[in-house]
This record gives sequence, C-alpha cells and structure tokens, in this order.
Amino acid sequence: MEKVKEKLGEYKYTFLNNFQNYLDTELIFFGSIQRSDFFTNSSDIDIIIISDNVKSILSKIQYYLHIDKKEIKKIYQQYSVYDKGMNTGYKIKYKDIFKNIEFDLLVYDEKYRKSVMQNVNDINNLPFYIISVLYILKYLHYTLQLIRKSVYNNWKCLLFHWYFNKKIKFYDKEHSSTIILDDV
Repeated sequence: MEKVKEKLGEYKYTFLNNFQNYLDTELIFFGSIQRSDFFTNSSDIDIIIISDNVKSILSKIQYYLHIDKKEIKKIYQQYSVYDKGMNTGYKIKYKDIFKNIEFDLLVYDEKYRKSVMQNVNDINNLPFYIISVLYILKYLHYTLQLIRKSVYNNWKCLLFHWYFNKKIKFYDKEHSSTIILDDV
C-alpha cells in the first residue's frame, strides 16, 4: 500500500489501511493508481483481494463497509490474456460520498491467484503509448469535460481490447469478458 499512499491522500490511505488490517489480508491495487495516468479525485481505485476463505472475507467486507449483501455481485470472468479459462469472483462497488471515498473491489479464491496476478501485472505495466492515449482520454473527460463518460468508457474498452486481443472491436456488453450476476 505504500506505493499508492501519495496518490490516495492521507484520509483514503488511512481508511484503506485500516480496512486491510481489519480483513487481515493484502489489498492488491491495480490499474491507473499503479501507473502514471491516475487522476486524483477522478480516476477510480481498483482493488483485488485473493483469499482461501472467500465467504469469510465477504462477510468481513460486508460488516466493515456497512453494505447490504445485494451490493456484492457474483462475476464470471475471463481474466487473463494468456489463460483463457473462466474465473469466478465477486465485485463490490463501494461509494461513500460523505467520506469522499469510492473504489471497486474484486474478491477471488486463492485457486485463481496465478491468472489474476498475471492480469494485474499486464494492466499495471502497459506500454507508454497505451498509457499516453489513456491519459489524453482522461484529460478530455475529467479535466476538460469534452467527452461524456460513456464515450470515454467505450474508447477505453476499445483500446484495452485492441491491446490485449490484437483486434479492433468497439465495446459491446454482449462480447464482454465479464458476466455479472445481480444476486449472489
């Protein structure tokens, strides 16, 4: 967590550090917070937890964050570029506007560690030209507000799909590599 401390700011760092201590497991940060295209107070914070006792971790998360079980979505995801198998996990979008903290939390079973960590490494170590395009898109969206969120998300998905799959394909939920179920 020390690597992202400066980008999080003191309050968010303390909140997430206390959360990590309560869960007694590592929070794995990935995405723009680990790269140079992170926009403070605009970019989302992506976190993964890998556990050998997912049910216990989910209960602890639910209690600590004061969230309803309905906020925990089961996902099936083709997560790694190299391993085309399907991983099962859980996704929680946490937002507290009063505390000004928001993050996406993914929870996976230990048996998926290899493919999850490969994907984390791939996303955290994008080439300079991809990070540059992401930075420009984020600047146009977050700072100048010249493009809507949906346009930003579509271009971001296109860029990631092109980079990881070597195919140009506009974002289409029907062809997404993640399936989210509403009820756990």
